[in-house]
Order: sequence, then C-alpha cells, then structure tokens
Amino acid sequence: MLRARETVHPLDESKTWPEIRDTLRYWRKENIRCSDMVVELGEYAIEHYSSNLGNEKWAVYEQVCVAALDLCPARMKVVNRCIRTLSEQFPNSIRVTMLEGLKLEYLKSYDDALEMYNEIISYEPTLPAPYKRKVAIFKAQNKIQDAVNELNKYLETFSCDNESWSELADIYLTQLNYSKALFCVEEMLLQYPHNHLYHLRYADILFTMGGKENLEVAVKYYCKAAELNPENVRALYGVLLASSSLCSIGKLSSKLKSDHQSLAGWASSMLEDLYKEQSSNKSLQVELVAVLDKLSLK
Repeated sequence: MLRARETVHPLDESKTWPEIRDTLRYWRKENIRCSDMVVELGEYAIEHYSSNLGNEKWAVYEQVCVAALDLCPARMKVVNRCIRTLSEQFPNSIRVTMLEGLKLEYLKSYDDALEMYNEIISYEPTLPAPYKRKVAIFKAQNKIQDAVNELNKYLETFSCDNESWSELADIYLTQLNYSKALFCVEEMLLQYPHNHLYHLRYADILFTMGGKENLEVAVKYYCKAAELNPENVRALYGVLLASSSLCSIGKLSSKLKSDHQSLAGWASSMLEDLYKEQSSNKSLQVELVAVLDKLSLK
C-alpha cells in the first residue's frame, strides 16, 4: 500500500508535519525569538494540522500571538484572532489576560495595562509575569524610580530570580549607584557562586568605584573569575589593570607590591598565550605584546 504524501510547509518543501510540530516546540522551549517565522509556521500548523495538534494547539495560539505582537501593526489581525479564540476557549484565564495586557502595551495604553496587571496580582500574587510587565511599562515611560520600586517589591517575594537582580543592578549602574548594584550582584553570587561572569561583574563594579580597598577586592574577584574560566580574557585584563592601578597608588608594602607585580606578570603571560593560540595574525600578536609591555610593572 502506498504511503500518503505528507503535507509540507509551502515555504520549505523539506518540512513535514512532525518537523513543523517539533520546530514550534523547540522555539517555545528555548524561548527563541524569531517572530516572523513563528507566525508563518504557527498559522500554517493551526490551519492545516489543528486536529493533529490536539490540545497543543492552544499553546501554539499563544506562541503565535506573542510573536505577532512583535510584528505589529502588520500582524494586529493575527493578534486579535488569537486572543479572541483563546478567550472563547478559556474565559477568565490569567494567561489570556496577560496577552491582552501585552496588546495594550503595544497600543501604549499603559494605564489600562497597569490596571489589568494589578488585578492579576491581587488575584494571584505569586505569579511573576505581571510584576515584570509593570517594570517594563515603567521603563518604557522612563519612570526609572517606579521601575526600581517595583523590582524591589517583586524581589521581596521572588528573591531567587537572578534575571531580576541583574536587571536591578543594571538600573542602579545607569544611576551610578554602585553600592546598591554591588548588593544585587552579591545576591546573584550567593545563588551561583561558580558563575565566572558574576565574579567578573562584581570585580568590574569595584574597579569602577576605585580606591585602594575596592581595587584589592576587585583583584580577588578577577582572579576567581579567571580560575573558574581560564579563557576569560576580560578577567585576565582585570587582574592586570587592577594590579597595575594598585601599584601606582604607592601605599602598598613592598611585599604586597611584589605580589601584585607577580599577578600582573602572570595575567600578561596568560593573555599572550591565549592570543597566540587563537590568532594566526602575527601583526595582532605583535601589537598585543606592545600593549602588554606598556602595562607591565617595573
């Protein structure tokens, strides 16, 4: 018996139904933002494979709706159709209400969106999404202090949300509030002490603040970042520059100065080796050696 030919996506003759389904699943799982492709593939799946999708089609509707919002105003009809279909299937659903809030944000009806998110929070205070959308609205309106207040309120309940600590640190850095930014990164380090990027970020803030004590601590965190990831070029440069800065201050004992000179020499040699391994460009290597020589401690 001949096998029936599977329907394929018109934009890609190689895509069969299982591939379309798996592609949409993968994009949802990994939060991949390729909005035009999601809308194209998702609409096609809903139109031609609605029965095959089963209950998964509602997740696809939601996925298509969010992607279509990225493409508005061209895809506003798709947004309205998805929200209408989901509302009919799931009346009074919080997830559908969140989609309506996103639509209001696109339309810049911020007050209505905030009211909607506040209602969700009062009904379900343990749901992270409406808090985060409120922060996004305040940032869009350039109400930075309101965004800071909302993030702090959110983190009182969701203290393990590293992305929110990172966002709060970013805001404090734009305000040059380094001490509070350090506190945010400390919270991140408490949860993920083996993340070399967090050690690097903490050291960068200390280095920016300057001063003997801050630089001494910065060197330690740069060294830890380099220990966790020996190929972290930024951390190695941090060791070199922070040690150089400490020695130029002139308030170190001879032993401490010798230690920092050794650290700077180690970082310099590590950087030189890394560039030799990863670059075949001889002129670039010569330029690097010249820069490192200028930074070397005498």
